Amino acid sequence: MRWESGKTRSIENGMPWVDPHVHIMPPRRMAGLVRWVKKFTPGFPLSEDITAEEILTSIRDSEIPYFFNLVFPLWVEETEDLNRFNRDICAGIPEAIPFGSVHIETPDKGGETRRCMEEYGFMGMKLHPFAQRFPAFGPEMRPMFEVLDEHQRVFLVHTGFDAWYGMYMDMEEMESVIRDYPRMQMVAVHSLFPRFRLAHRLVSEYPNFWLDMTNSISCMRLFEDIKNQRDDIPPMAASLEMDDVRENYDYFFRLFEDFPERIMYGTDFPVGFGCYPALLDDLRFFGFDHEVEEHLLFRTVQNLLSRCGRPDILASLQEA
Repeated sequence: MRWESGKTRSIENGMPWVDPHVHIMPPRRMAGLVRWVKKFTPGFPLSEDITAEEILTSIRDSEIPYFFNLVFPLWVEETEDLNRFNRDICAGIPEAIPFGSVHIETPDKGGETRRCMEEYGFMGMKLHPFAQRFPAFGPEMRPMFEVLDEHQRVFLVHTGFDAWYGMYMDMEEMESVIRDYPRMQMVAVHSLFPRFRLAHRLVSEYPNFWLDMTNSISCMRLFEDIKNQRDDIPPMAASLEMDDVRENYDYFFRLFEDFPERIMYGTDFPVGFGCYPALLDDLRFFGFDHEVEEHLLFRTVQNLLSRCGRPDILASLQEA
């Protein structure tokens, strides 16, 4: 059962898992997100009425000590309310590290970003350009980048799965943003799936560029199942960009060999590929050694927060 919650800490070493990709949003947005997932995932078990309390219970049952909570406005009108929602709900959840967001039509993107950093105490900002349906790296977004660069904070951005969304991301524009804002720490959510060769080059050239393997590890395991002609392949496998996966296959593994300290592993919980035990099983399917696993589950997020001047957030896990 991929959706059965349960403990995820290793019995042998008590290694924590800090999840850099969780969505607790207002009820209307959670319902819409679950409906969207159910369109392409037959049998998806979660109710559209899932509550923040139910999500948090599953996270705590799985012994996740900290997580990034991510929101993003689909309409400009909800920008400020959504950021205030994340401020207020995360104030009552000690495990939550909140991120803000803006819309391309937000009149004062720099001002809203500054409010999120300075007044709300957020760690950074998140964009999902495919869901929000606007480019993430165009000149309109530069005011947000300038504030993040000034504060040396995190920019989380959805990357990859272009074929699935039927949209295209301008990689040259993305690289120009990485280069132009060297103090801003950019995390490529989904690690440009399946463009792991490009991801490898960018990580090697830019110390402010990080990868989050949310969903990508599960998709690579699915790719292995397809190669092995398993019978229980889900319908969404048709969108895996198989030719591109094959071309980038070796670089998927090279990333973990060369740069494990810059790779983290999030879940998209509660609308990813399963609950925590199943997603940990996807990671361990590949047999990475202990040091790589430790970076993916904990140390890379620790490195990222230290780069932002906030090593205190995970201080209680230092001896984990």
